[in-house]
Amino acid sequence: MRRGRLVVAALVLLGAPGEALPCACCTNQGQRLVEVEALDSGRLEEIERLRFGTEAQLYVGEAGVEAIAGILDPTERYTLSVTWDKMQPGKTNIGFALASPGGGSGSLSLRLPQKISIFEVDPRDGPDQGTGPALYKEWKLMGEVTGTGAFSPTNGAKQVLTLILQGRGNSCTSAADFTHWTLVTEGPKGSYRLFGELVR
Repeated sequence: MRRGRLVVAALVLLGAPGEALPCACCTNQGQRLVEVEALDSGRLEEIERLRFGTEAQLYVGEAGVEAIAGILDPTERYTLSVTWDKMQPGKTNIGFALASPGGGSGSLSLRLPQKISIFEVDPRDGPDQGTGPALYKEWKLMGEVTGTGAFSPTNGAKQVLTLILQGRGNSCTSAADFTHWTLVTEGPKGSYRLFGELVR
């Protein structure tokens, strides 16, 4: 008799045939998440799986490269090489080496912070994927900037470097969701943006 009750209870939990079942990674129309959370080992592992393309572009706008403050001899395009420096447990630097034969070369380095900003939203611009709409996502990592060569003018107090990872996916985020990146330098000594693609 007890076994029969357990079977009935299980059927109730599963729902009627054809009824949509809840799932951990499903999304919902109008879904939105804006949080600052710990950069735990799981998220760090996904970030370390990212592979950056070999080109970075400088956001110029209508004013041209002459209006860019904080870069010596700026140019619109750079070749990019990204390295990971695990100095000790819990402390990792991401280094962005930027080179251009027609302009200045140098590097920008970001020490990964202990917190990560997470933004996820249903942009309501596409169909349901069967498990809900695809969310637009951003992960933001912010810290002090360390620059060398052409990027050394933006070293100093109150200068901030932010790495923004951009992509789409469901409620379970992995490195495969992210397709683009933006690197933002802000502060009194200069502000500029570099951007590019992530590759599989």
